[in-house]
Amino acid sequence: MPESMDIKIDIDMDVKMEVASTKPLPSAAAYGLPDDEIVAEIPVFLTHKLSKNLHLLQYPQSPNQVKPGQLVPSVARIKPIHGQIEMDMPLDVQSPMYNTERGRELGAGLSDNGRLLDIQTLVSVDIPKSSNYLAAVVHSGELHLTPMEKVTQLRPSLKYLDKVAEKIKAASKLDDDEDDEEKEAKAQTVQVTVRTAEAEEALRQQQNSIAFMQQRLEEEPWSKLSYFDVGTEESTSVSQRLVASNREDLLCKSTPDEYLTAIIGNMNPNV
Repeated sequence: MPESMDIKIDIDMDVKMEVASTKPLPSAAAYGLPDDEIVAEIPVFLTHKLSKNLHLLQYPQSPNQVKPGQLVPSVARIKPIHGQIEMDMPLDVQSPMYNTERGRELGAGLSDNGRLLDIQTLVSVDIPKSSNYLAAVVHSGELHLTPMEKVTQLRPSLKYLDKVAEKIKAASKLDDDEDDEEKEAKAQTVQVTVRTAEAEEALRQQQNSIAFMQQRLEEEPWSKLSYFDVGTEESTSVSQRLVASNREDLLCKSTPDEYLTAIIGNMNPNV
């Protein structure tokens, strides 16, 4: 598929010509938009150089718009097969609003050396794809678009609370643990089972279950991610790949109405 697409005022003229032969479209005011005239045309280019690696990260727990440099993780990691991302965001333990005593209690979910809860771990949650997102870059009077692979929300992970609960539970059963170890030390018989066809089918269904997929996710090891914020040399180098290098015209086989409906949905303001 060619990488470039040049959309000019001709498309708007085609729309008007087609409307004249059928029926008039609602005015811009019907959509709550100002009835502004077109004053300029901008060439539009479509590139896929980064489309398989471009993700939109959303921060639904952040009260305000996230600005560059505002949320910089101390550690970032990814599970490449499943695409799950985790980022450890530093907490200001010197803030007068920070409860040191409570922070030390919750810090037991991070380590056993009395560490304070000094990070908030954000874990990615994939959002079902209901629309198409594109990253747009204006370069030398041209608009360059790159489709995004998926949309991901970063939400707080509370696994440290589970670890704290496990430690409390373990501490209350120290006496019983000794008896349990003696029972586990006894010899166990290994039984070999031959699965029937029905058992094999049940196993396949289990493997396709949500629980099995969750287990596979947890078993996959983490890989370290390097984080580069906006304005860094690495970020600038990658952003340059958002500019299309192919200038070949993209031939559109759909009508203007079909094309607009495909990218923004139904244009009827009453729907």
